Amino acid sequence: MGIDLELADCAAAKERLAACEAAGPLCPHEPDCEAKVYRSLARAADDRPGEVSPSEFRYRHFADINQNMRLLGMGYAAEPEDSGDEPEPEFAGLGWRTDTPRGRRGIAAFKLESNDRWFVSRREIDEALTAYAEAPAETRATLETDEKWASWIRWLTVARDHGGFEAE
Repeated sequence: MGIDLELADCAAAKERLAACEAAGPLCPHEPDCEAKVYRSLARAADDRPGEVSPSEFRYRHFADINQNMRLLGMGYAAEPEDSGDEPEPEFAGLGWRTDTPRGRRGIAAFKLESNDRWFVSRREIDEALTAYAEAPAETRATLETDEKWASWIRWLTVARDHGGFEAE
């Protein structure tokens, strides 16, 4: 099984467009939902030039990424627990699960191990990137020789500016 990751603003725009299309022939929103999807995708393409699908992460398996994140303090192993957290207001009502254990920093490994529509927030990404920046430079340089890992770090940086990401 693989996990699909998509930038939060793009995933939200697509979901809202699908709901609008299901509700009737004309979108009552201004700007309309289709325009919002195109704007989000264009922004993702500007932020991730050369990617075949700029709103999505190209890799679908995360065991190695989770392992590296735990070693660097960017993530942690835990079980989901209802934290009562809600996604940022612009992503409310989309059915994304947050379940971020209290008192933990970074990204919970379980969010990259199942396709249960997890939301990874800006805060979680910031914490992970802060931990990565604090890792020894030689460790970062060694890890970044792996294209998948280098792509992951670039993805996190872009995803932070797009409100986070959805893991499904």
